[in-house]
Amino acid sequence: MDTVTHVLFGAVCAAAVTGTKSLPVKDLRLRMAVTGIAAAFPDIDYLSFWIDPLVFLADWHRTATHSVLIMPFWAVMLGSLWMLSRSARQHWLSVYTLCGLGILSHILLDLLTVFGIRIFYPLSYRLYSFGTTFVIDAIVTTILVVTLAFFLRHTRFKYALSGLLLVSIYLGTQWVFKVQAHAIAAEQLAESYDLHVLPQPFSPFYWQLIRQSGNDYEVAYLSLLSDEEAVVTSYRGVSALDWQYKSLLGNRDDLMPLVQEAWMQPQFLKFREFARLPIFYRLDEGEGETCVWFTDLRYTLPYLTPAFRYGMCREPGKAWGLYRLKRFTHNERQPLSVSVSFSN
Repeated sequence: MDTVTHVLFGAVCAAAVTGTKSLPVKDLRLRMAVTGIAAAFPDIDYLSFWIDPLVFLADWHRTATHSVLIMPFWAVMLGSLWMLSRSARQHWLSVYTLCGLGILSHILLDLLTVFGIRIFYPLSYRLYSFGTTFVIDAIVTTILVVTLAFFLRHTRFKYALSGLLLVSIYLGTQWVFKVQAHAIAAEQLAESYDLHVLPQPFSPFYWQLIRQSGNDYEVAYLSLLSDEEAVVTSYRGVSALDWQYKSLLGNRDDLMPLVQEAWMQPQFLKFREFARLPIFYRLDEGEGETCVWFTDLRYTLPYLTPAFRYGMCREPGKAWGLYRLKRFTHNERQPLSVSVSFSN
């Protein structure tokens, strides 16, 4: 999830486990600050994006800093930094414990998103994900903001516990909605043995439905509340679902050999490892150069340019080169280093 939500969740968790009757306000705020900062810490791995964006996605993101096995080390490291403060040194055991709580709260929230985390890294590289919550969820954030406001005003831990209970109920409801969306997709599709149901922004009632058959996909955007179009018109009710065909190789037979060639280039290994639902994005031809671009259905929204777009480009008679299209742009691209992209 986003950093703000992680910080809020960590602070509320600290408030929920802290007895406040005889605790000075200064110490209470210190505990919440320690846990909130620790809750934001695991996403420090974003710094590796500037080393190599593709290897960051495939190998580095949500690994070491999100592992429950390495969490005690990070807690000790962060706690040791807090020891520079005399106030923190007076409660050193609590500081280390709260650092661990903050990191754990971050891991728990990230497990809900579709990206997945390698929770048992380095013993296992398997990605774990419940896939029930979009990476930015305004409802979760709002509940945490209101909870924290009440707690800071009244300093009663029952407000923090109530807020965590509300968040838990809401997240549990999202799981129920996901099961409902899965059942709707399974009923509409003749073969649903490889069916993916992914959360969408704005509402827990919006879901992306994907049926995978090898390298081909059928995709629809569902609103559980609507009969026809939803408020966000890309999402439809059960009776009006618009199933669209997507494919790794595209839908033009004459271009498929070229797309397949680009996809199988050795330099493209890291994107193949990262993408769980890869599709052909587009073909660019001009000025003596051909570029074949791919993206991942997990990170596509019907009304926005996909965040992750990687591809191979070449000029006639030259070798393929690895590139990414920068976020929030249509054509601005960045060349990537092949040597770094093969590192682990």
